[in-house]
Amino acid sequence: MKAAVLRRYDPELSNNELVTYQEIPDPDPPTGEEVLIRIRAAGVCRTDLHMISGRDLGIPVASLPHVLGHENAGEVEAIGEDVQGFEIGDKVLCYPFQSSGDSLPERYGIDSQANIRITPGINASGGFCEFVKFPQRSLIKVGRDANLNELAPLGDAGLTAYGAVRKLMGHIRPQDHVVVVGVGGVGHLGAQLLTRLTPGKIFAVDPRESARNLVNKTGIKNCFESLEELDFLKQGDKSGVRAVIDFFGEEKIPNQALDLLANQGRYIAVGTGGEVRVSTAELVAREISIVGSFVGTFTDLVEITKLTERGDLKSEVSTYPLSEVNRALHELADGKVVGRAVLVPD
Repeated sequence: MKAAVLRRYDPELSNNELVTYQEIPDPDPPTGEEVLIRIRAAGVCRTDLHMISGRDLGIPVASLPHVLGHENAGEVEAIGEDVQGFEIGDKVLCYPFQSSGDSLPERYGIDSQANIRITPGINASGGFCEFVKFPQRSLIKVGRDANLNELAPLGDAGLTAYGAVRKLMGHIRPQDHVVVVGVGGVGHLGAQLLTRLTPGKIFAVDPRESARNLVNKTGIKNCFESLEELDFLKQGDKSGVRAVIDFFGEEKIPNQALDLLANQGRYIAVGTGGEVRVSTAELVAREISIVGSFVGTFTDLVEITKLTERGDLKSEVSTYPLSEVNRALHELADGKVVGRAVLVPD
């Protein structure tokens, strides 16, 4: 089968060929509860760029050579003898974590925190190829008419956005202001979810005009280029914002976000690369919360899939043939991708 293979790290992402498009062996036939998926759509994520650059993700990753791709959707190609509920030809969305279901975190429904887990594209071969095997417990069957290009990014981008927004449900009141920093591939989903699941007024911040235009199309009208433009939310009788979801997380943004919070406000860190600096005295006196958000659960993915299938959540995608994977990666690195880049096997 054809695949895009990471063969060497490129810290500056300067090589034209970041991954090699080549032929590799097909997976072995599925056995037991395994399902062989013909990949029809694979989302391209900044995590893929981080892995290409050799950046520390804070979690174990595969050695090289390695096939990237952790946002996957496709069709059932073959099934093991113990598989139930799936048939050849079924369209499916793939949950990005594979585990036995036996550990305590998994029994709480938090597969992403299981000590022993497989994440295709991260510590196992991923979906930048034609076929991948998944256990049946990691698959969500979708409708025959489902658009797999739109659904594939939900496996990480949507799941990440939903996981962050869920941490604010019950915290946001109708009179509150909420800021979303970074409204690209993940953030444009987060902003939409906030408008549908919380009652506050949403403000979107992104230096890229294309990203602001994208989220504006989804109904978010208060769009700004920088956090400095939101200083008016702390002036006069305004006390600041109830929450900030930070999908950038780099440079000075985290601490700017903390300054913008009202007392008892909540900062949700999703993007990484920067630092949060706050004294314990300020933390206590203002009663602010700083929360990291990694991803969501299997049931979260079921819920956002339903929202997308019925049209309540719009996943904006830009598609590329798998053979043009390097163009997709470079355009993502250069900020030229609108929404989420999705690879489609040729």
